[in-house]
Amino acid sequence: MPAQFDSFGVRFLYPDNWKVVDRAEDEGDRGATLDLPSGGFVTIERTNVDRVEELIDGIVNTIAADYEDVEREEVTLQVLPENTPVTDLRFYYLDLLIVSRLVVLNSIGDEEDANALVIQIQAESRDFDKNEPVFAAILKQIVEA
Repeated sequence: MPAQFDSFGVRFLYPDNWKVVDRAEDEGDRGATLDLPSGGFVTIERTNVDRVEELIDGIVNTIAADYEDVEREEVTLQVLPENTPVTDLRFYYLDLLIVSRLVVLNSIGDEEDANALVIQIQAESRDFDKNEPVFAAILKQIVEA
């Protein structure tokens, strides 16, 4: 039986063996992280559209500072509206290839708020490939809600 996430205006079903991570008080209530049992994670942050580029750059710069030879590729996902910004980052941690996907969903919620969701999906490449249909289903639920 799937579990349901329902917070800060975002709702979707996810596998019941994933865990919602408690957020520190200083992180606010406009985001969440779900841990996969295999060690990957999905992080969702609601932010003002004006802050999206800053948030994406911060994630990319943090990964680039911690890992060598980070590959960056802009990709298209069929479950998302055309022209949805999606960036895949690939890097090695020890001997493992890690895939970190960044998705920006604009115009989420009340138009006056000018909100966007920045979603980071990260896992070791084999776990990422295995869970990609689940990731796609989650993104589709969020877009269609």
